[in-house]
Amino acid sequence: MVETLSQNEIDALLSALNAGGSPAPDAGGGGGGGGGAGFSGKGEAERPQKKGKLYDFKRQTKFSKEQMGTIQLIHETFARLVGTYLSTELRAYAQANIVSVDQLTFEELLRSIYSPTFITGFRSEKLDGKALIDINLNVVFTILDRLLGGNGTPLGTLRQLTEVENQIMQRIMTRILALLREAWINVVDLTPSIEFIDSNPQFAQIVPPGDMVLAVVSEIKIHDVTGLMNLCVPYNTIESVASKLNAASWFAAIRKEPLSTNIKAITHQVRKIDLPFVVELGTATLSLNDILNLHRGDILVTDRLVKQDLDIKVGNLIKYRGRPGVMGKKMAVSITQVIENPEEELP
Repeated sequence: MVETLSQNEIDALLSALNAGGSPAPDAGGGGGGGGGAGFSGKGEAERPQKKGKLYDFKRQTKFSKEQMGTIQLIHETFARLVGTYLSTELRAYAQANIVSVDQLTFEELLRSIYSPTFITGFRSEKLDGKALIDINLNVVFTILDRLLGGNGTPLGTLRQLTEVENQIMQRIMTRILALLREAWINVVDLTPSIEFIDSNPQFAQIVPPGDMVLAVVSEIKIHDVTGLMNLCVPYNTIESVASKLNAASWFAAIRKEPLSTNIKAITHQVRKIDLPFVVELGTATLSLNDILNLHRGDILVTDRLVKQDLDIKVGNLIKYRGRPGVMGKKMAVSITQVIENPEEELP
């Protein structure tokens, strides 16, 4: 026969479950009646409860862990390049290290930037939208002081940059953006160009406040002066190349051609080299006795015929051939042939 619990017994059981204990002894209705339908709530109460993880729908993550790892590698390279460049340009000890790589809303990033500051907005031909780099004014004024002949002492009171100081820093930022391009070359050729320079973060509204951005924070140290450099790239800007941000693609990418900027720099340096340019009239073999007895007016017969072209050497290689002549009151030579492979002309 099935026993039915009374309302009082049901209330007692619910109270015991809520309290994490057992029902009172009299809750079973006595004897066999309580044995048929009675149960204990200890199992449910003592079972460990799983803790939930809060998720902010306003701050959705856009990049996977693998993509964030690749971005970290890219900007570690960028930081090393910046440190080397500043050391060379300022002739002082300088280094840059990555502090964090994170996904934030644009509003959160702006709140973390002090005002006044030095913000450079830039655009890439291969990406949609704009991005920006912010550098703390302590670092900026240290750079300016070193470039203008000082020892790198920052200002006691931070202020906005003058027009002349902005022009100097624009040249520095052009070079830093070129280093950013070099760090990203295995993923995409950014070819960035400066769009604007500002000192107030609130005026650098490149995307709506709630949009997600990639925030890469680096610490720049010049002697004893330290400051942060923030790189902000909106997700909408980088979305088109997000699929390439994986370790396999990054390590497998091989640059088949050197950067055009490197080619121009090397060519510019090579053009300054001085080389001997010699027109060889001919050669003759003489004994030492003949050389010792040479006098003014003596004639040397060479192995070159009058109608033959002369060898023109650049360094020790025959690069051209030409005919001798006169231009005005000076001797000259007219080039008649260009040797494409000078090494093949060597005896």
